[in-house]
Amino acid sequence: MAIAALTMAVQNGIVMAFAVLYLPLIQDFRASRAEVATVQSAVLLLGGFGGPAIGYALDRLGPRRLFQGGALLAALGLLLASRAGSLPVLLLTYGILAGLGLSALGSQPNMVVAALWYPGARGKAIAVADLGTGFGAFVCIPLAQAVVGPYGWRTTLALWAVLLVAILIPANAFQRVPLPGNPRTSGSNQTRATGGRKPGYPSLDKDWTPRSAVWTPAFWWLVAVRFFSAMAFPLMNVHMLAFAVGAGVSPPAAATALGTVSLVSLAGRLLTGWLADRLGRAPTLTLTYASATVGIGNLGLLAWTGWPGWLAGYVLFYGLAQGSSGIVTAARAADIFAGASFGTIYGWIVLATGPGEAIGAWAGGAIFDLTGSYLWAFGFVVVALLGGIAAIWRVGPPGRRST
Repeated sequence: MAIAALTMAVQNGIVMAFAVLYLPLIQDFRASRAEVATVQSAVLLLGGFGGPAIGYALDRLGPRRLFQGGALLAALGLLLASRAGSLPVLLLTYGILAGLGLSALGSQPNMVVAALWYPGARGKAIAVADLGTGFGAFVCIPLAQAVVGPYGWRTTLALWAVLLVAILIPANAFQRVPLPGNPRTSGSNQTRATGGRKPGYPSLDKDWTPRSAVWTPAFWWLVAVRFFSAMAFPLMNVHMLAFAVGAGVSPPAAATALGTVSLVSLAGRLLTGWLADRLGRAPTLTLTYASATVGIGNLGLLAWTGWPGWLAGYVLFYGLAQGSSGIVTAARAADIFAGASFGTIYGWIVLATGPGEAIGAWAGGAIFDLTGSYLWAFGFVVVALLGGIAAIWRVGPPGRRST
């Protein structure tokens, strides 16, 4: 689990730090916000579209070879991107080549590993592994700001390539999944993880395959949750810094706020995992999305009043919700579909993440270019969060504990 956390820390730190590179890239390439956001959209799109292939590779190759290969590919893409002379070349090297490698290192395969090791407490196990996601952003965003200022975005990308090779390749030499029959992943623990279900609802008693899983309503409602959440959170993560700078906050202070969101998310992820195992998956996601909505409201108040103190409210309430989508949906999917093909099944579920994240990252820039304000984009985020809440409640029977 520690290796999974480390892998997600480096991967998500690099992905989230694009927000620091966003304005310098706009200036260097003299492009619109929507055009530059397309580069990050490609990374996010591949993270979702690669889901089935990554899940299949995890089931067949194991985590060690998958993660080491992904780190090498991402490092190559970032090194080439540091030499890019045009936006199309940056899209090809950073957006596509590095995006493919980063997608193999993301939360999907690492959460699968955590869920398989701890079936009796999936919510907590996934949350603990996912701490790396928040910690990585907390470290990498300020680091990127410190490097971009004196050395530029090209040096920053080269630094990310070095970190991938120096940290993740040796660390993942020790990563593995439990062997069949391991007492930790069988017996009473697995029974306890399934919880109560109404008759006919999917259970671990069935040997699930991707073909059989896609015929269940639960599969498609989980897909919907991933899609709606994917539109919401990346939009905020890519564009919040640019919004704050436009509202009068200095770039270093805005970068610090974005990094602090990730720090707060460490507590939020643990709380999400704890609540998911006690209140249930759907009530927990409802609470976290409500918290995110309150945080976004604080940004609206910042734009309206100009008082920078509202940024602290955003950091707190939005930070507590950051990362909750992956924890809840991974745990809920494992409740239903855990088995020999779970990596592949979950990969098909997160296929919706790529289009959602690409739409969200692009829409933030496009809405700003159209209206001259990010407030309409933030309204779009709130609608997406409401869609995610509606979908998670359809995964399990209403009125019963969705464990």
